[in-house]
Amino acid sequence: MSKSIFHGHGYFMNDDRASGGKMAEDDIIACAHTGAAMKKADWKLHGGMCMVCARPISAAAFKRAKVFGCEGPEEKRIEQAVNAHYHAQQNAKVLGI
Repeated sequence: MSKSIFHGHGYFMNDDRASGGKMAEDDIIACAHTGAAMKKADWKLHGGMCMVCARPISAAAFKRAKVFGCEGPEEKRIEQAVNAHYHAQQNAKVLGI
């Protein structure tokens, strides 16, 4: 059985009934471009989909994608940063720094 990206990455529960508020519950999904956590119901109303990487993105990332295009998934940026750090360490070893 395959898992859809829309099944969520977590669960949000805020119980303010003791202080006169109400209980709020929702699934959490992550923005593919920024990694920000979004409530699924809010994303359905205000979020968007990246047409390049076909993943859910936040409202802010959706506005940015209209101007700059797909900025790639968050995982790709993390991997690039780790690779850049690794290559810098290797160059330092070669140079004897």
